[in-house]
Amino acid sequence: MLRYDAADIDKKYYYDGDDLGANIIGENKDRTVFKTWSPLATGVYLNLYLDGEGDNRIETVPMEKLDKGVWYVELFRSCDGLFYTFSYEFENAHNRLETIDIYAKACGVNGNRGAVVDFSDTDPKGWDKVEKPKCENACQAIVYECHVRDFSIDESSGVCPEHRGKFLGFTHSRTRCGKSETCLDHLKELGITHVHLLPVADYATVDEAHPEKKQYNWGYDPKNYNCLEGSYSTDPADPKCRIREFKELVMTLHKNGIGVIMDVVYNHTYYTEESAFEKAFPKYYHRTRRDGSFSNGSGCGNETASDHMMYRKFMIDSLKFWATEYKVDGFRFDLMALHDIETVNIIRDELNKIDPQLLMYGEGWTGGESPMPADKLAYKWNSYDFGRVGLFNDNIRDSVKGGTFNPYDLGFISGNRNTASILRRGIAGSVPHHQLHDASEACWAFEPTQAVNYVEAHDNHTLWDKLKISGSNHYSPADLIKMDRLAAAIIILSQGMPFIQLGQDFLRSKPRKLNEGESPNEVNIYSQDSYNAPDFTNAIKWDKKNKYRCVFNYYKALIKVRRSSPLFRMADKGEVGQHLQFLDTGDYNFVIWKLEDDKECFVIALNPYLEERYFNLPWGIFYRRLDEFGFIDEEEQSGYVRCAPLSATVFKRV
Repeated sequence: MLRYDAADIDKKYYYDGDDLGANIIGENKDRTVFKTWSPLATGVYLNLYLDGEGDNRIETVPMEKLDKGVWYVELFRSCDGLFYTFSYEFENAHNRLETIDIYAKACGVNGNRGAVVDFSDTDPKGWDKVEKPKCENACQAIVYECHVRDFSIDESSGVCPEHRGKFLGFTHSRTRCGKSETCLDHLKELGITHVHLLPVADYATVDEAHPEKKQYNWGYDPKNYNCLEGSYSTDPADPKCRIREFKELVMTLHKNGIGVIMDVVYNHTYYTEESAFEKAFPKYYHRTRRDGSFSNGSGCGNETASDHMMYRKFMIDSLKFWATEYKVDGFRFDLMALHDIETVNIIRDELNKIDPQLLMYGEGWTGGESPMPADKLAYKWNSYDFGRVGLFNDNIRDSVKGGTFNPYDLGFISGNRNTASILRRGIAGSVPHHQLHDASEACWAFEPTQAVNYVEAHDNHTLWDKLKISGSNHYSPADLIKMDRLAAAIIILSQGMPFIQLGQDFLRSKPRKLNEGESPNEVNIYSQDSYNAPDFTNAIKWDKKNKYRCVFNYYKALIKVRRSSPLFRMADKGEVGQHLQFLDTGDYNFVIWKLEDDKECFVIALNPYLEERYFNLPWGIFYRRLDEFGFIDEEEQSGYVRCAPLSATVFKRV
């Protein structure tokens, strides 16, 4: 067992080169250089293969140790199309540890061997001509979270069978389910600005060689961080195929003015002792407890050590690769609170050098206890220490719909009269506001750009399932639909960055297949953790868009309102304090606020009651910019006005 101090390793052996991995070089691309970092290895070997799996090794070549713990070999030929691994020897080890290169940028089927790729051969036609969409700051974005397979795997998507559930499912236009547009045309019709893709980097638990098995996973079980997931390609055995097809996805969305955000999972590895990191340099890339055992802040068996210089460098190099080679528009960090604050800030600095408009946000919590001091980690309560990075706003989430981990808990929209203080904080972007003095725990954001407002994501119950569980015994189906629309209005019209899950806009549900002998009840018929559930649970059933077209149209109208005025997208807390004012209705749960500058004035009213409510508009003549159905009523109004039950109403001054 290797014994060393990681800080001492960092001091002696930190390597700042940008050439780790396999690189084809030379004016004629006639040489290939392989480099890996393992400072305490006593020998490292390059293994070359003809294919991504099987008994087809060409040769094994010893590598030369350079300064700073780097091992090197140069072959005087292009290895484009070949596959490779490294084998590591350590003192007192009984055998060589063979593994894929942690820096591999392409891989064979199931990600056990790296692939040498000339990336210039992977660009689809027109790749260099398509411009990325502009997004000045996070408040300009409206993010739509999608899983690649969910998006198009169902027959109702209208996508051709060979592209269903694949990257190419995002590239089809004019797909329909009945009278409703689906997939790409749906994204355009809804009006979102960015698609957030659940992990598309290579993950461990789907057998890419056997797609007929109908396997499923969200992808938070990372195996190779710089390679794409092969099950989303039409030919997993061809490394260039998945690269080219993902680029086609990005290019198509960019052509249509939509950015692409990658969900990245650097906080843990799916394998621990058997991971490529552990084989390359044992006990360096993961955090450990004092007894040498692996800590488990992720809840997945281990956690990575972002505070170790070469894992920090790995994360930065990886993100720079995705941002430049694939032209993605941002990153969402899974369990970001496991990364130390210093690393998070350095990542933001490095992304700014590429493009300051790259979005960066993540989860401000962990999945377990980390040995690293909590004040050093990117927890939400430390937000002021990394204020340029967004965080999911669980305060507004739970205030709107009720506690996430109690399916029966009620929120503002479903009858809880004790959440209005937290709700107001969220409406104001979770930044300090001169009118708000309660719910200080919900005032956490450095700027409104840091607040990612949502009521539904891939985790936990969908909003619609939550409403049915908590409210079916008290409310009619029509009332539950009104609550859903009211929740959408809060999220989309609040300051910050709105975040919506695929299908939320037409009442997405995740039905669960019961186990044999299990009796159905109002809770267990819905999945609250569908990470490996079948398509029966996760696939988008596009016919629901036909059924709930009125809900979709309302979400679409809300997005149009938000995008119509900068008053809904203020990026500075000083602007929020100046231009947002809460109005006193005499009823703290009848929440009304005004957005006003020298050009425009909006009044937004939230009525959480089953009965209509009335209030006095400020001075001036207004019209109803959005009613409870999402329509515009241009009739001039002033003074005392009506708000429909369980609804949001937006008035605009003429």
